[in-house]
Amino acid sequence: SKYSVEVAAVNIRSHDGKIMEGQKSNASVVKTTEYIPTTQPRALTFTVRPPSGVDVSWSEPETPNGIVRYYIVEYMLEDGSGNKTTLSNVTGLSTPIDGLIPSRNYNVTVRAFT
Repeated sequence: SKYSVEVAAVNIRSHDGKIMEGQKSNASVVKTTEYIPTTQPRALTFTVRPPSGVDVSWSEPETPNGIVRYYIVEYMLEDGSGNKTTLSNVTGLSTPIDGLIPSRNYNVTVRAFT
């Protein structure tokens, strides 16, 4: 996030409590560093591609806390009987998943990284 900052000295006169403000400095623009997104990618959708694939798509997190550089997509059988598969460094808002077992349920997770 970018912020414009000005600084001024402030004194309170002891005898009447009046606030006395000094001259403001020139404005400086500062930028905070990026941080992990505080919300998850949104609106996950799945489009089936027979016989054993799906296209997964999503929207950027509502609060990315910076520029999203990539996503990690993980999926595994819902019953936990298989291994977790990780698709790293997905740079777009969608990715194909292939080699799924027909008629089985899967858990899919999408995480964003700045």
